[in-house]
Amino acid sequence: MPTVLIADDDADHRELMSIALRKFGHDVVEAGDTRTAQALIDRGPVDALLLDVRMPDESGVDFCRRLRDTPATATLPVMFVTADVNDHRVLAALQAGADDYLTKPFHRAELAARLESLLLPRRAGAPVRSATAAALAARHALHRPGVTHPRVQPIRHTA
Repeated sequence: MPTVLIADDDADHRELMSIALRKFGHDVVEAGDTRTAQALIDRGPVDALLLDVRMPDESGVDFCRRLRDTPATATLPVMFVTADVNDHRVLAALQAGADDYLTKPFHRAELAARLESLLLPRRAGAPVRSATAAALAARHALHRPGVTHPRVQPIRHTA
């Protein structure tokens, strides 16, 4: 059974995700801050990390960047699961090395499916960085209806 670390400062969110992931057959460990998350990763084994952007001691983005800069955790699958839909934070998370970005609220089945897609390459022994998932998440974040990114202008059709 894969072990998933949920790092979120909100205990209710951790509990809801834990219940859902256990129903889908995962072992779950939880952390309310990045120091505890790092200790759990160091103690291992952790097969994937679900991470919130806003954490009390260090931002999730900075933590992700630090994990990517460390050889032992450079390929750990990291998915942000957060209520933060700010385009700049989404891009910062992906640039920091996140494999995926899921916004709250979400459907449990979607969480499980995205997590499984991150875990499959690891089970097969292949590198786990999912550039495709990151690109799709970034594209989705930049092209939400009613949201215009400063560098992405809508296409205007002329007759």
